Amino acid sequence: MNQDPENENPAIEPELIHEETALTRPSMPVTIDELAVIPDDKGIQVIQARYKMIDTLRRASISLTSPQDWLLFKTPEGAVTAYLQDSGCKRIWQIWGIEISPKEGWEKITDDETGDYACKCYGTGVSKVTGLFVENIEGVRYSNENYCKDLPRLQQEVRVKQAAIANRDGNIIRALTGLKSVALEMLEEVWKGTGKSSALCNLGKGYGSRTERKGAEVHDQAPRDVPAPICDICGKSMKYIAASDRYKAFWSCPEKKKGPDGKYNNHGSVEADKWEATMKLAAEDKAAAKGAA
Repeated sequence: MNQDPENENPAIEPELIHEETALTRPSMPVTIDELAVIPDDKGIQVIQARYKMIDTLRRASISLTSPQDWLLFKTPEGAVTAYLQDSGCKRIWQIWGIEISPKEGWEKITDDETGDYACKCYGTGVSKVTGLFVENIEGVRYSNENYCKDLPRLQQEVRVKQAAIANRDGNIIRALTGLKSVALEMLEEVWKGTGKSSALCNLGKGYGSRTERKGAEVHDQAPRDVPAPICDICGKSMKYIAASDRYKAFWSCPEKKKGPDGKYNNHGSVEADKWEATMKLAAEDKAAAKGAA
């Protein structure tokens, strides 16, 4: 399963805690000025101890998750980071002592043209372990996502709201734990010897198109005797996309993408069998011309 964070289809999770939570700063020194006046460099020792505790909590959190709880992103330069999805956040909130206070009310935004809608909710969270808190954090989900789009209208809205709650709670947990963007090396280090591997993580942006990320290899399955077509718009070689149960194999320019309006741009694409027939006909015409000469 491959997703983008904005399109993540999380497991439907209940709200973690709905009681009102008093948001207070920890009583221990927290600012540079407060730490600096502690004699005998004890302020530095406090910082080091806090760093060690936070690092330990994060590593313990990672050890509680599964590879499928993470979504990997890759930059154009090749750097890979991991994002803890909503489904994984519920595994780790307890060791941080996280409490969540939901804000009353819902915000619903409807697309008048399509009838699709989004449900938003907000909440505040606090970690009783670190003393940190966040306020007015949003959770949102959409009615056209795969997990609910085929449900009857009433059931669909309930499911969308449940998913928005899970997303809000996930956003709060990620903000309080620092697990929104984790170096891939840290995952591998924590999972070493456990049988878990980043190779089993979901793949997000930076790993090719959504179709490619779902397993359609762009080169290995391409016909060996058929040259790749060239895009008339940008001049780039098209990529081969293997067939699935929903579409035929086809070639597509790597620059062919959807715009904000949901429509694809004009970069080239062609069905594989049509392109193969075109190449076969061209080869026959070339052979005939050579024979005539």
